[in-house]
Amino acid sequence: MAPEQITNGAITPATDVFAVGCTLYELLSFHKPFEGESVHGVLYQVLTTEPKALRTVAPSIPAALERVVSKAMNKVPQERYETAAQMQSTLLGIRAALSGAGEETTQRLGIRWTPLPGPVLKLVTQAPMKWRITVLSALALVVALLLISPAPPPAEQPIGARAAPPGPVASQIPPVSLALSARRDSALAARDRAIQAGALKNNVPAMSLAEAIFQVSEQALVAGNQSQALNGYVAVLDQYRKAQDEARALGQESAQMLQRVAPVVQAIPAGPAAVNAGIFLARAESLQRQQDFTMAKVAAQSAEQVGIDAGIAPPSSQPPDARGAVDVLLTDLGRALASERVGNVRVIYPRMTDQERAGWESFFRDWEQITARFTVERFSVRGATATADVRALFEYVPAGGGAPRQDRRRFGMRFEKRDVGWRVAAVAELK
Repeated sequence: MAPEQITNGAITPATDVFAVGCTLYELLSFHKPFEGESVHGVLYQVLTTEPKALRTVAPSIPAALERVVSKAMNKVPQERYETAAQMQSTLLGIRAALSGAGEETTQRLGIRWTPLPGPVLKLVTQAPMKWRITVLSALALVVALLLISPAPPPAEQPIGARAAPPGPVASQIPPVSLALSARRDSALAARDRAIQAGALKNNVPAMSLAEAIFQVSEQALVAGNQSQALNGYVAVLDQYRKAQDEARALGQESAQMLQRVAPVVQAIPAGPAAVNAGIFLARAESLQRQQDFTMAKVAAQSAEQVGIDAGIAPPSSQPPDARGAVDVLLTDLGRALASERVGNVRVIYPRMTDQERAGWESFFRDWEQITARFTVERFSVRGATATADVRALFEYVPAGGGAPRQDRRRFGMRFEKRDVGWRVAAVAELK
């Protein structure tokens, strides 16, 4: 994925050139140009890191070919080949040089190409034969990819705009019965609803199948096979509904991810990490509004990772029952106290007041090596709100030094259920 796709920039033919350059890099070196432990780790590499120079990974690769790959993978779209044809022309010249073909042979390929300068040809032809074979195989595949590269995509329609159906234009459709026309209209309406939910933008599986069925139905209609067309329009309705449901589920999932990450980002102390996490979160929110749910999740995960690197821990997954969820939440609270970071406490307790925050900061100044265990004594739940009496056992070492100590307290706690799980809503010490 090219950098401009990650940052929601303009998509041009140079975007596809970047992808082909990555493919050629891996074919020639047997290494991926960008690697990470997670998807957002890979995307971060694409945005910030240059891949290893091709000839440091595969020393026998011709220098001319290394330059082609480097140009295709430039992070700045304007610095890449403007079109697939430009890249293809250069690759064909290198392929001809590697195979020992002269200009006459190359012209018989039937494709225009730009001859390479003599010094460049010399660099190419000095490659050992075993590497010529590897390179020629890779070039054959990449040139094939370039041949089928699509034309520049049309300007993206605003969300909710009706995308052109994949079938024929209206002038190609023969006269049909009212029943068939009604079924086709229903299929088109269901398609519109799926698109508006984000199914097409997020490439949900049911949408791909639905589009294929609709295409076959349209072809049958043009061919005059109205029975087959009718069956297709009936069948595709269920697929478009399923695609709509899949897109909505993706949207809810990414929205929950954003809600989970937001308090983590807010808890990061001021500094470069807070700025970077804020940028990723803003990017995720923008993508969410544009219904690009998959990339919104990636951006949110990147923001969360910045928070984790800064020492802010996201809450654990919670079971569906309220009591079990509160037990997990209190375990997270104990871990937050052990970290001696107010930011981690705030993730668990987002409604913390300024006075409470100052109290926690004093708590961390006076105590070190803190462990905290919470025991729920009384618990009641009503809808999305729960209350409990909680016994707390704190073990710590005084900041000024001395023997380990214990402190027992009782708290009245109120909890509230959010889309991302249960959180502490209020805390009051009990006598």
